Amino acid sequence: MKKVLLLSLGLVMGFSAFAQNKVVKAEKASFTASATKTVVGNEMTSSTANFAPQSSQSVVVSRYTNFEEAETMWTNYDLQSNAFVSNRMYQLDNGSVAVTATFSHETNQSASDRGTGYNFCANGDMGSWLEMPETRAEANATGNDLRTGWPTVAPYGANGEILVAHSAGLTFWTRETAGEGQWDGPHSIPNPTGLEGQALDFQLSWPRVATSGENNDIIHIIAAAQTPDATGTNVTAQFYIRSTDGGATWEVNWAPLFEENEHIDVYSADDYAISTNGSTVAILYTGSLQGHVLIFKSTDDGQTWERRIVWENPYAGIDWNDPASVYTDTMYGPANGSVAVGYDGIVHVATSVYEYQHSEVGDTYTVYRGLSSDGIAYWNDTKEGPITALNGNPHDALRLWVGYGDDTMGHRVDDSIAFCGWIPENPDGTYWNSFDYNLLYGETDYFYAMYGASAYPSLAVDPQGNVAMAYSSPDLTRTNGAFYYRTVYVSYKDADSDKWNIASDNMFEDFIHLMDEGTAVNAVATPVNNNEFWFSCQSDDMLGFYWGNEASQPNASTNIIYVFKVSSEYVGAEETMAKDVVYNVYPNPASEFICIQSSMDSNAVVTFSNLAGQTVKVVNMDLTTGDNSISITDLNSGVYFCTVKANGYSHTSKVVVK
Repeated sequence: MKKVLLLSLGLVMGFSAFAQNKVVKAEKASFTASATKTVVGNEMTSSTANFAPQSSQSVVVSRYTNFEEAETMWTNYDLQSNAFVSNRMYQLDNGSVAVTATFSHETNQSASDRGTGYNFCANGDMGSWLEMPETRAEANATGNDLRTGWPTVAPYGANGEILVAHSAGLTFWTRETAGEGQWDGPHSIPNPTGLEGQALDFQLSWPRVATSGENNDIIHIIAAAQTPDATGTNVTAQFYIRSTDGGATWEVNWAPLFEENEHIDVYSADDYAISTNGSTVAILYTGSLQGHVLIFKSTDDGQTWERRIVWENPYAGIDWNDPASVYTDTMYGPANGSVAVGYDGIVHVATSVYEYQHSEVGDTYTVYRGLSSDGIAYWNDTKEGPITALNGNPHDALRLWVGYGDDTMGHRVDDSIAFCGWIPENPDGTYWNSFDYNLLYGETDYFYAMYGASAYPSLAVDPQGNVAMAYSSPDLTRTNGAFYYRTVYVSYKDADSDKWNIASDNMFEDFIHLMDEGTAVNAVATPVNNNEFWFSCQSDDMLGFYWGNEASQPNASTNIIYVFKVSSEYVGAEETMAKDVVYNVYPNPASEFICIQSSMDSNAVVTFSNLAGQTVKVVNMDLTTGDNSISITDLNSGVYFCTVKANGYSHTSKVVVK
């Protein structure tokens, strides 16, 4: 076991998305990167593994009434994706949740036992997780000698599930009852042959699986394949695979990208995600410097597709060896992404952002890393068109921080786009004046996974249409002495609002995570209960990866796959949010008083509750527009929930009193 879990008081981070900040522009670091992505993790050979470590029980801790976490498995293999992670969790109608991860307990680079780590939580009861897996899920099947990677899981049939991974092509397993019994497999999915224009031997890898239909009996898989051409140059292509008969037969086709000739060498491995709800299927492609951010939506279980541009790349399709591709202005482009189809059929998209410049002919470009190049943008398909820039400059369409003068920056507000995440400020309110870009860890192995400072956005939409988004971001309060650790934060948006509450929850605020870094965030995209969201992440106490492209971690280390269950009171409360109301509670931590910043005059009830849920202080007051002070000298040191109820709106913040 990595550590002993204890309950503790934690520091709280996060700030209102609505506050207008005028701040001094931070300097940014720049470095050169190659536009040709080197991908890893596809299987060329099979091997047998007989590794059996000691068993360990999944450990669950409940910190607050609305927050629980569980250690579900551990793995030494820490490269969960070449880019971002998706489709590794699902939830059944009875509340049960399954989670997967790439798994190995070996400490050498061969990782001969690599396969699928799997765990299951019955009926959504966090105390019902199975024991941490001793071996990969493939060992619980008729064929257990495949070394696999990149597992992805979905419900299948009336009560069952399907697992897909790659191993010299794609392989799948099914079982009739989710969470129990032996897996039936391995079964092979055919590699693409006979497709129009195909002259290369593609081998499917890096899959994502989702299911649709009344009994989840229509299987949808997106995958990529990479193979060298006649010159030895790697060619990457995108594919869509579908089965309506339980995997007996498969339709293996080019991705819907084919219609606009965007299916080859535009998007790379792991630059995609898929989500389903009812008969609606949505596929997201993002992370390409040569292409747009695209959504393909089907309302007939994948038979026909509608193409929507989320972000329009002004240089899409331009050869970077062409002088016309050179531009002198920096551009804010897309990195990681996430997609979730709501119960109403609305497609929700989040994409992390970074700043780059293609200033000379060739396949290299300059990346600028810092606070002002950060952000995670949100879009849904009720919007009439792609994300656009306020100033008309397409280079700025994904830009969060915009200038108000020569030396200041400010938070952007725009009806066509909402930002749902960024690096949170310090609890004491310091931000730009305390941020140090030199503390951003950015070795080569981190680049593709986290070239946006805030990375791995993972969306979830509940039945009411409330949206939550978990993501990994540098934590300005925690370092290993040389670099910031990354923390997993959660932002929320009410179904009836276009405004986000940014970083309202910090998954790593407990002291047991003091020296942990959270990456590879994933979500149950369509949770079945209102205001209840499920996320997972990989946690490690060493920065860097041991596997991957130019791995920077010198030794393998234990990585814990955590699952977090968050019952949010930030969204979908009984009260209806009054439009344009803003409440910001600060400082945090506080000692003698707290200040409630309000955007309008209102009669309010301010309630303080302790961690046990007991009300310890109630203040009836008239809030005025601006700052309103409340004495807290009568509160003991500790963590409290401060709830402001006014104008039919309820807002709760965690406050540390010192």
